[in-house]
Amino acid sequence: MRLFLGVELPTVWREALDRGAAALKKAGVRANFTRRDNYHLTLVFLGETDRAEAAAAALDQVDAPPFALRSASPGCFSKKGGDIWWLGVEPLPGLMTAQRQLEAALREAGFSPERRPYRPHITLARKVRSPAGLEPLTIPGLFPTLETEANRLTLFSSERVDGVLRYLPLYRAAL
Repeated sequence: MRLFLGVELPTVWREALDRGAAALKKAGVRANFTRRDNYHLTLVFLGETDRAEAAAAALDQVDAPPFALRSASPGCFSKKGGDIWWLGVEPLPGLMTAQRQLEAALREAGFSPERRPYRPHITLARKVRSPAGLEPLTIPGLFPTLETEANRLTLFSSERVDGVLRYLPLYRAAL
């Protein structure tokens, strides 16, 4: 089973992300766009594992209060098979504390999370092919500033259901 841990986003965020994705499509961007129901903020990616119960137990080890989430500028990661475009999330102290605690709990439980520094973002599209010179930062007003409070963390599985990629919540832990 393919697992990751993160924050579910409120409807207002998912709607704003969907409007931004629609604007990108209208501007001629071709990509594998994230489905509205799949928008989330990943805290730790685990990948293929059959240890969902241990991952859920690690969520219960996080001793952090609810924390603020605030969107930041869009950006992209350059990849050989096509870029990944994303909306940044400000690395506010509460978010970063919860992420570090979760990563430490997972390591203690025997998982091996990625070693690269955590960069909070919400994936908008993968395998992006865009008109020359068009990047997320070049479209003014693409996304409004979004703010919310995260009061729980979620263990997700990534599964194909009827041929459609879905991120399914398996377990939720309140902060």
